[in-house]
Amino acid sequence: MPYVARDDQGHIIDVQERETEAAYEQVALDDPELVSYLHNGLGEEEIQAELEASDLEFIRVIEDVITVLIDKRVFMLTDLPAAAQEKLARRYNLRSKLSDLGSIIADHEDIMLP
Repeated sequence: MPYVARDDQGHIIDVQERETEAAYEQVALDDPELVSYLHNGLGEEEIQAELEASDLEFIRVIEDVITVLIDKRVFMLTDLPAAAQEKLARRYNLRSKLSDLGSIIADHEDIMLP
């Protein structure tokens, strides 16, 4: 069972595996206050939503890592499975189109986008 430290209002402010000077109160793993503290006050649905949002951000990180590895010739795009090659090629193509659109708009300030 973990040990918790509490603030002046009695709220959990720290959790330790072993007893410390500040964290000396032992609580059950399924204690609702401990569970809430470990979830940063978020419920299961909010945690799932945050994970899904971070998945979308992380996809871009992975794409950037793959690009760096290819640029540094650590491996070739053709080393990846065909399905991965197709997905990356599609994303590169879409990003290229977006980049082209951005330069067209920058060159023509009179174009108004919604």
